[in-house]
Amino acid sequence: MTVVSDSYMGFFLPGDIYERLLDFLNGNLDFPFVNGNEILGIFFLFGKNYGINNDLDILSAKDMTRKTIEQLKREIFQSKNNTQSDNDYIREKYQRRVLQVYVELQNDPTFEQTKVNERISRDPTLLMYCYAHHISYYRQRCFFEIYDPFKSDQLDIKLHHLLLNRMVMLSYNVEKATDLPYRTMTPFVEWLVKK
Repeated sequence: MTVVSDSYMGFFLPGDIYERLLDFLNGNLDFPFVNGNEILGIFFLFGKNYGINNDLDILSAKDMTRKTIEQLKREIFQSKNNTQSDNDYIREKYQRRVLQVYVELQNDPTFEQTKVNERISRDPTLLMYCYAHHISYYRQRCFFEIYDPFKSDQLDIKLHHLLLNRMVMLSYNVEKATDLPYRTMTPFVEWLVKK
């Protein structure tokens, strides 16, 4: 299995972001649905099920990281003029992606219909839109930190099944790690243990 197909992207801050995204899509919340003083945290987990096993896997993960950062920067730049009055435009953009997800799901006979909302709220494209649009709206900066494959001596034993031999990239909506009220990995690890 390739690193590309064995990777996962998600939000870990704020903790209820998936519910907020669904509420926004359903018209129950308006944009922005994250406050300007809230810390946003996203993660990319490379080698989720099978790990990062060789130098080629590391190169693939770093290449995906570079492309993801470029894509996020493009989306932030393109949405720099969004205002609250663009609420309908932003929702429409998200809804177009939701329709694409529905089409993808219709072609997957193994997918359970009861999991549609979970799949939509965790769609990487929608999550990247959400992250980029809020950063752009509040004129914030963000930073990225990538961790090489974790070794057993770098992790608490209870995290081995989740992070051993995996790479992680984290991003926050602050300019640098020292702007956070905690160490970069702390809220991600806390979220991971709960999930």
